[in-house]
Amino acid sequence: MTGSGYWLETEQARVLVDFGMFQGGRDIEGRNRVIEPVEPKQLVAGVLTHAHVDHSGRLPLLAAHGSRAPLYGTPATLELAEVLLLDSAKIAEEDTSRANRKLRRAGRREQSPLYTVDDVESLVRRFVALPYGEQREIAPGVAIRFFDAGHILGSSSVEMQIAREGKPPLTVVFSGDLGTRDTPILRDPETPPRADVVFLESTYGDRSRPPRADTLASFHALLRRAVAEHRRMIVPAFAVGRTQVLLYELAHAFRDGIVPAFPVFLDSPMAARAGAIYARHGELHDLEAKRLGRRGQLPDTLRVVDSSAESRLLNVSGEFCMIMSAAGMCEGGRVLHHLRHNLWREDVLVILPGYMAPGTLGRQLAEGAREVEIFGETIAVRAEVVQLEGFSAHADREGLLDWLAPLAAGHPRVVLTHGEDPARAGLAAAVHARYGITAETPVAGAVLTLD
Repeated sequence: MTGSGYWLETEQARVLVDFGMFQGGRDIEGRNRVIEPVEPKQLVAGVLTHAHVDHSGRLPLLAAHGSRAPLYGTPATLELAEVLLLDSAKIAEEDTSRANRKLRRAGRREQSPLYTVDDVESLVRRFVALPYGEQREIAPGVAIRFFDAGHILGSSSVEMQIAREGKPPLTVVFSGDLGTRDTPILRDPETPPRADVVFLESTYGDRSRPPRADTLASFHALLRRAVAEHRRMIVPAFAVGRTQVLLYELAHAFRDGIVPAFPVFLDSPMAARAGAIYARHGELHDLEAKRLGRRGQLPDTLRVVDSSAESRLLNVSGEFCMIMSAAGMCEGGRVLHHLRHNLWREDVLVILPGYMAPGTLGRQLAEGAREVEIFGETIAVRAEVVQLEGFSAHADREGLLDWLAPLAAGHPRVVLTHGEDPARAGLAAAVHARYGITAETPVAGAVLTLD
């Protein structure tokens, strides 16, 4: 589900599509350090579908291992990726520094961070922005074109044309992560016109999600109850994408009197920087977002928390409010401190707005864990925990099938990736039932011959 990446070998070039970080579980750090089968010094070009770290998070390893290849993405994707990757590198350096102090005292060998800020800066110097719809050759015999995937700002599906001697080019489409129709701020997902091979994500491939109106009704009901019961709300949210959508919906609920206004603290400097990038790229907004403008997309009661000292004060004060903070799956960042200080309280409501990967703290909370471990301390879970999967930025089964429809007319080879096995199996059955195509479900590390 995480750690997405495709290493493509042709007779003339080596190309990488995404190189994401694995998330969840105790073996993750070791998995993230393994870069095979990628050969950084042989890489001719990289392609990034969108900025989320489960697709971008290991890209700085390429620079750390000597790659000088350009990395292509839409302008908004590359701007967001720089913010996310620099933050990831700083956290890695800080965590390693703390760990090494303990290792030195124990007389044990010190560790090195997964990658450094210097590695990220080296990667960023090789960013090449490519607008939607513009075809460009990125390696000998390999050309790409981006289509809006509607997942987060700048997200894309990739149409790749691979030259073949004596034959028409092989058209390979990588869906990237696909969004849902009518998502606030973003435009609807686009489908490339045709494909010989399709790599299709399957996060929600085995289920339908409730209509957006039902999700909003549930969200509004939760908020009204929290206000009536004076409950503090903790919302773990991805700094890029989920945060901007939730703030948009809060602004709408307050403005229309659906929910009484209350203080909202955005405790994520990275989310604030991402929000500024969203504001700069108004050309990518849908018609409603353009009409509202930036001010109309934010609650009037919003306060951005900059410093760590301000963040700590939120847990000292105990005032009634909503605290929205990263990371979305509760695997790091300031939200861990808020959960540590609030999970044991019965007057707290934790709202999980989307998918939680296996092995993550967010998944434990979603599945009803009665106690969890945070910073080595056992914390009782007495807070009410509610998961609202309708806020996920991923298309559900029907959305995935609808996106595939124009391509299915040509009966392409379909390969299902980026999903847990039940989700992939469910989507494979649905693809066969609707389009008569037998989809493949390879395991990580599998080698596929495309031509």
